[in-house]
Amino acid sequence: MTKILLMPVLGLAAAYVVNLIWPKASFRGYDVMPFFLIYACQLLTDLKKLPSFLPSAFLLYFILILLSAIKWAMINKNISLSKMFRQFWSYLNACSFFWYLGLLLVTMI
Repeated sequence: MTKILLMPVLGLAAAYVVNLIWPKASFRGYDVMPFFLIYACQLLTDLKKLPSFLPSAFLLYFILILLSAIKWAMINKNISLSKMFRQFWSYLNACSFFWYLGLLLVTMI
């Protein structure tokens, strides 16, 4: 259980280190958080001994995002593909955070 609570803290520490190393980069430090939060979600589902669809859902998310981004970039020629991926990664940040909080709440009850 401590590993589950420690993973987001390690993610925040990694985000801080990333911001220290690359302060003027186009990415932000908290962009590494999904890697830690998704692993913590996997640990939560393993704790409850429930079937987990995290690896396949994560892969499906990226395949769908990639296909959508390529389609939108072809239709709207002036949309930057990198800005679109950046926005999708921000959505993944938010989704993984709320996914982690929801699973944590469900396992505590």
